[in-house]
Amino acid sequence: MDNFDAQHPEPVSPVLLNDEAIKALSETRKWTNFFSILGIIGIVIILFAAVIMAFVLPSLNEEAGQDVSPVFIGLLYLIFSALYLLPVIYLFRFGSMMKKAIAESSNQLMGAAFKNLSLHFRTVGIITIVFISFYILAILLMLIFGMGMFAGDLFKA
Repeated sequence: MDNFDAQHPEPVSPVLLNDEAIKALSETRKWTNFFSILGIIGIVIILFAAVIMAFVLPSLNEEAGQDVSPVFIGLLYLIFSALYLLPVIYLFRFGSMMKKAIAESSNQLMGAAFKNLSLHFRTVGIITIVFISFYILAILLMLIFGMGMFAGDLFKA
């Protein structure tokens, strides 16, 4: 195995893409465009649901006596759509830059396209870690409060 020193890397020759790699990147670009368009449609649907939750449902359910306000749920939908917007933008940029990079055989555009793909996955990864942390916290809180409620019932008897 070669010794690699991160402080003093040896000059490396650039990676050259053969026809098979270009074809695979072109196909990947098409799929990323498809998923970014689906993401935009999903964001529009979530925004539409947020507007309905925030403005329409409160007027329809004035006397329902709900524990959670539909306006609060509408704001949550709005936050989720904002969180989802950034990864979709990065994915869309990757697809459009990759198309241009392949058409022009531009290394700079190829690098910028991959930078956007990297940002997409980084953003999705951070959002995933945050949600997993919330789930773990919620499970722990449910366990703690559940045990507290169970212990309270034991002492009543």
